[in-house]
Amino acid sequence: MLKHLSLINYRNHSSFELNLSEITVLIGKNGIGKTNVLESIEVLSSCRSFRGDNRLDLIKFDSDYTRVVGDELEVFIQRTPRLLFQVKERGIKRKVADFVGLLPSVVFSPESLEIIIGDPKERRRFLDIVISQKDHKYLRALQDYKKILTQRNNLLKLISDGRASEDQLDFWDIELVIASKIITDGRRQAANDFAAMISGFYQTISGQKMSMIELVYHAKAEGDFKAKLLAKRGIDISAGITTSGPHRDDLQFKLNNLEAEKYASRGELRSIVLALKMAELKYLENGTKPILLLDDIFSEFDADHRAHLYKLIKNYQTVLTTTDREHLSPELLTKASVIEVT
Repeated sequence: MLKHLSLINYRNHSSFELNLSEITVLIGKNGIGKTNVLESIEVLSSCRSFRGDNRLDLIKFDSDYTRVVGDELEVFIQRTPRLLFQVKERGIKRKVADFVGLLPSVVFSPESLEIIIGDPKERRRFLDIVISQKDHKYLRALQDYKKILTQRNNLLKLISDGRASEDQLDFWDIELVIASKIITDGRRQAANDFAAMISGFYQTISGQKMSMIELVYHAKAEGDFKAKLLAKRGIDISAGITTSGPHRDDLQFKLNNLEAEKYASRGELRSIVLALKMAELKYLENGTKPILLLDDIFSEFDADHRAHLYKLIKNYQTVLTTTDREHLSPELLTKASVIEVT
């Protein structure tokens, strides 16, 4: 359980202290930084924000650094004189791959619908954040893959300009294949794990006992990926980028055999996302229950969906935001530590 959170120069917060309970409710107007507080806890979990990958965006605009401290965990980001990203546990520096997942969390916000209806990068981000909290081998492969991909793309541009030879790609292709297999296998296993749980949760939430949710993972590095890279060298050199690999993967959601992003109603999409988040909580449970972070969700949901959220809150430490007490039940407010954010 997370007991205390401290923020310095984080987004709009110059200094912010928060004591957390089993249920902590942050109430305040839009734009005062409630979501930033939830985001900071997510950063302690995964070293990534659910709102983007630019770490410099987390630093208050007029500051050179930010520090997020949650109990014995700390994330420090420095803008100048050089970009520095540092994590500590009990005051001792750790590698990111050893730090991620020490404080598992699940974020649920109105933007979570983008996992289904948004660009493929949103679904890859979802998979990467959740798997990395559980599987450090996956996280290391993901880190390696990004570095290798950058090197390969730079080399492709040099080859296109006549400043390097094509056979120099052989080394990077082998490295890319090794990292790609770990990522592809990890994503496929996670998709299978979620698929095994999500339909049951959806049936309970929607009341549609015959409805089925299918997750279809589209991998771009399956089969003989090395041969595929070789076959596409000409295209890659012309484009100056690597046109196949896990950075092009996608995860598709189907409701009763129909593509959810095209055919599901708004209510059905909300039920699918809520079912997905319930599955995510179960997926991450490994001796330690994840923290549930709810960002202004109750204003989006009807009474039935709120009832399912209340059941989740009873089983997990929860930090939630809202603009209005009326969105929350009297029972919840009685049990929660309510904090006005101004």
